[in-house]
Amino acid sequence: MQDINSQWFFNCTPVIMEKVCATGRKCFHDIHYLFETETGLPIPADACPINCVVSNLIIFGVCSEPLPKGVFPPRRVGGCVFFTVQYRVRVWFEFFDPVTNTTEVGVASAVFDRELAVPIKDVDGGCVLCNPEATELCIRRLHLDCIRAVVVPRPQGFPHTFPPFAIEVTVEKEFFVMESGRSIVCIPTCFKDCIDLPFPVFPGQCIPFEREPKCESFCEETDLEPGRCAQCPPPQP
Repeated sequence: MQDINSQWFFNCTPVIMEKVCATGRKCFHDIHYLFETETGLPIPADACPINCVVSNLIIFGVCSEPLPKGVFPPRRVGGCVFFTVQYRVRVWFEFFDPVTNTTEVGVASAVFDRELAVPIKDVDGGCVLCNPEATELCIRRLHLDCIRAVVVPRPQGFPHTFPPFAIEVTVEKEFFVMESGRSIVCIPTCFKDCIDLPFPVFPGQCIPFEREPKCESFCEETDLEPGRCAQCPPPQP
C-alpha cells in the first residue's frame, strides 16, 4: 500500500474551538518558622514536634476566591504562570513543664502566603487566539503536606525581639497548571475524496477486506471442522 500522503494533498480549514494551550507542573518546598504557641507563649527550647498538618489552602483568584489588597490574580508571564496561595500550618509538640513537673502538649500555628511560579510548555504549538486575553487558567493542587518539623535556635535575619527558639516547618506542595482558550485550529481536509470507494458495487464484485498475514505457517480451522487444530502436531493447510 502506498503512502496516502504521496497520492493526496490536504487543505487546512481553520475553525475556532476550545483547545489546551499549555500545561505544566512544579513541586515546591517552603520553610516556615513558628515562634509562638497558639496561646501566645514562646516556643520552649525542649519542644519536640509530634505532628504537623497543613490545611485551609486558598488559591487567590480561583473559584471566586477574593483577592486581598496587593495580591494579583493568576496570570501567565512569559513561560510561567504566577499565582498566590495561602494556607495554615499547625504543629503539636511535647515539652516539659517545670511548674507542673509533667510532660505537656502544646500547639503552634500560623497562616502563610506564598507567590509561586509554575513553568508551562505549549501543547501542539500553543494557541492562536482571536482575542489574546481570552484564555483561562486552571490551577490544581496535586500534593500538599508538612514533611518536617524541628525546633531550632532563632535563625539569623529575624529581629532579636523574636523568641530565641522556633519550630522550623517544611511544607511540600505541588501544583498542575493548564492554560486553555478558543483557538484557531487547522482541520486537515482533502482537496478531493481521500478514499476511492468501489462504487457502484454489483453482486459478486465487492472487494473483500484483507490484511497481510504475519504468520508464514499456520493451521487453518473452520466452523465445519472443529478440533482440526487441536491435534499434535496441528496439520498445515
